[in-house]
Amino acid sequence: MASKPVGLTDAKIRGLKAPPEGQIEIKDAIVPGLRLRVGASGARTFLLRKRVAGVVRNITIGRYSDRFGLMDARKKARIVLSDIEAGGDPYQHVPKPTRGAAAGTLRGMWPDYRAAKADRKSIAEIERVFNRHILPKFGDRMPETITRAEITRFIDSIAAETPVMARGVLGQFSSFYGWALPRLERLQFNPCRDAGRPPPPKARDRVLDVREVGLLWNILGEEGPPFGPAIKLLLLTGQRRNEVFSADRSEFDFEACLWTIPASRAKNGIAHLVPLASPAIDLLNEIWALSDSDKLLASRGDTETGPSGFSKTMARLRRAMETQIGRSVQHWTLHDLRRTVATGLQRLGIRLEVTEAVLNHVSGSRAGIVGVYQRHNYFEEKKAALEAWGDELIRLAACHPLNPQLPPVRQRRSSDTMVALGKARGEGAKRSAAALIVRGAHQELVQPE
Repeated sequence: MASKPVGLTDAKIRGLKAPPEGQIEIKDAIVPGLRLRVGASGARTFLLRKRVAGVVRNITIGRYSDRFGLMDARKKARIVLSDIEAGGDPYQHVPKPTRGAAAGTLRGMWPDYRAAKADRKSIAEIERVFNRHILPKFGDRMPETITRAEITRFIDSIAAETPVMARGVLGQFSSFYGWALPRLERLQFNPCRDAGRPPPPKARDRVLDVREVGLLWNILGEEGPPFGPAIKLLLLTGQRRNEVFSADRSEFDFEACLWTIPASRAKNGIAHLVPLASPAIDLLNEIWALSDSDKLLASRGDTETGPSGFSKTMARLRRAMETQIGRSVQHWTLHDLRRTVATGLQRLGIRLEVTEAVLNHVSGSRAGIVGVYQRHNYFEEKKAALEAWGDELIRLAACHPLNPQLPPVRQRRSSDTMVALGKARGEGAKRSAAALIVRGAHQELVQPE
């Protein structure tokens, strides 16, 4: 249904209500033939109605959006009219239908988006979020059809279990829409922008006290590899969980007593030099003897990746600590150990800027203008600090031994025992059969007459 020419403005266009059904057309009073078509879905599209070679044609100019307003539509319409008057192709300035992945589903666009983010440090996390959360839910949908309300319900369902993960998924989904917005003609805005967002998590402040630290060190001795030595190394160095568990053996220099975490693995993208104290060197020698993998701590099934099973291990360690202390203990995580190391260094009188250098922090005293002009890396100070902290860990472990009357943390068979058992199983059937024959013959000899 067409109307009389109207002096259109962007404000009027945004205030237009969609018809209950069908569509309406509003003529522009400025550019002859330019019309705004409003559909029942609320979509607003500019088109130019013009007779070309004796035939009336509707030429789509573009979809109204924040990126394509009334002035843009009038400008493009005038160009098309000029081309028609000059005998040119009226469609050469008109947006062409999109082909390929961009015209399809979110799953179809995913390879292009992943390629665009391939150089990011967070590409592994991006892939995990999409493969685990976004693609299973919305993979077969066209991005422009997904509503803000749908995304809100989706994020709420994740937040009910893991609020922190929900915020991460929403952030990754919003980044995708930011990338897709200029590539999809029908996508008018980012639906994640105003979707419901879970509240930020409360900042954790858990620090293990000196008794808990001493007990944990001894518990880790009973835990055994791979988690026992790995978490001990985390305690000795104060580094992040992934930096320890994903480390390659090539990063360690025993002669220089140095661990170099490359920029590609450091969270802040800055290569980090970690001096290795004497207890750390002794621990690494023990780890080296476990396998000949290129990884510092390889998983049992794949020597190219680090170990898995963190949840079960942490539950076991927390349970062991509560058993030793004889009461419930406030929940703690591996990241809390990093805070515990920082607190321990401060207790030993280590300067704040040295503690931050140990942790590879660029915030606090090393942020802003100070970080620009202060280029000292505090290597010698870090070395002295970690030596003192290593001695402190050994002292705390000696002061808080495990109760020998309580059961061990984990009943574990040694590698030699497992090899022996494996060989025994291979000959078990033969030995069992021979034993039965001997036992049967013996019974015949001692049968009473």
